[in-house]
Amino acid sequence: MFCIKFNDEPLEYPFDDVSIPAASGTLVLGKAIEDFLANLSLWNKSDYESHWTRELKALFEGRSKVALIVSYNDPKASWNMEIWRVYRDGEWVHFQNQLLWYDSLPNGFEVSKMSDYIDDHSITDEEGNRISEWDVSIRDIELFLHRCKVI
Repeated sequence: MFCIKFNDEPLEYPFDDVSIPAASGTLVLGKAIEDFLANLSLWNKSDYESHWTRELKALFEGRSKVALIVSYNDPKASWNMEIWRVYRDGEWVHFQNQLLWYDSLPNGFEVSKMSDYIDDHSITDEEGNRISEWDVSIRDIELFLHRCKVI
């Protein structure tokens, strides 16, 4: 099973600035459930949802890797963003969570091209440690996109 969505809970204000709300969300990856807290300073919920469906549709249509942003803030006001790197491998899709540091991105970074900036699929980090990974079938992604009326 696969799903990415916002929860029906009141907005939170976890950041240093009480004018910046955040929305809680859930990512279902097979039997695993991962929660996230999306910063709403630049993107609203609809922006995130459009991004997720656009990226997942590109993956379903044959792109080998995409990035699902689950918390995006102004690079001038934050050090990082939270993403899920998503890699297609035939009928399987591998998900890896990452805090992505803005200073690791190239000059002229464009959030709309986030998938272009992620590394190719690897199961170990630079030190040789295994990267946590969750696997979902491409069919589950397809069913999610049908529920969203994207395909």
